[in-house]
Amino acid sequence: EPAATGLNREQMPQAVEGTAQTGRLRAEVAEAWGIDQVPVAGGGGDNAAGAAGVGVVKDGDALLSLGTSGVIFAATREFRPNPAGAVHAFCHCLPNVWHQMSVHLSAAACIDWVARLTGTPGAAELFARAESVGPSSGPEIFLPYLSGERTPHNDAEVRGGFLGLDHDTTPERLAQAVLEGVAFALADGLSVLRDAGTELSQLSVIGGGARSSYWGQTLAAALNVELVYLKGGEVGPALGAARLAQLAVDGGSPEEVCAPPPVSHTIAPDAALVERFAPKIARFRDSYSRITPRNS
Repeated sequence: EPAATGLNREQMPQAVEGTAQTGRLRAEVAEAWGIDQVPVAGGGGDNAAGAAGVGVVKDGDALLSLGTSGVIFAATREFRPNPAGAVHAFCHCLPNVWHQMSVHLSAAACIDWVARLTGTPGAAELFARAESVGPSSGPEIFLPYLSGERTPHNDAEVRGGFLGLDHDTTPERLAQAVLEGVAFALADGLSVLRDAGTELSQLSVIGGGARSSYWGQTLAAALNVELVYLKGGEVGPALGAARLAQLAVDGGSPEEVCAPPPVSHTIAPDAALVERFAPKIARFRDSYSRITPRNS
């Protein structure tokens, strides 16, 4: 409210659609870059542009981004907030569409971290070590709050940890626990999206973490949704930005221009693994209060 901020609408910049032309590149910049004074589109944030790149443009479409952070992004026909669950609810970068996000501050970053911790050369080798023991292979639970957590806790101070370590814990089981911990945190995020009225049965996967089908099996079971892997999905945000520019210059239908790329493969949730994960996810959710007694 103006009374709370001391600001008024005249002090705000003009808001434009992501597909709108906002002007042209300044002459001195165009000269420095060696290009024409091309139109400048409104554009979008990284996740919204990624959604445009993989065809998440209408109500019910959704993606799972597995980058340094993890995001579940759902397009919606209306504003669906859930501030109590730290759900982000904003305008999409396309006209007449909204979106929700659950945001998890450490996703693939946890993979790199545990690889360093266990002396594993890289992510591919880390996935192989986890696969050698398999899902839910031990009692270990990993809380992936290495940088705090956004959804659903909105807690900048919480930090991660391992629980359930024993004499039989190995680097391989730690690797598997990290894959599961990130998946369980994303399941927390999906839960609060559902609390806000969004039902999802399928997620398109983008980001570096999309390269591992083994992790995909864990994610599909923890989320209990089908995962769809798209050809070129790892470059979704860059493609989405280009599509927004195309719409700004040439017009056209956002649903046609922002169509999903061809499907590479899908991973359906394994019913037996969904059942095996259920008690472990319950322990994972209970563990947050154990490491943050001030919130219990």
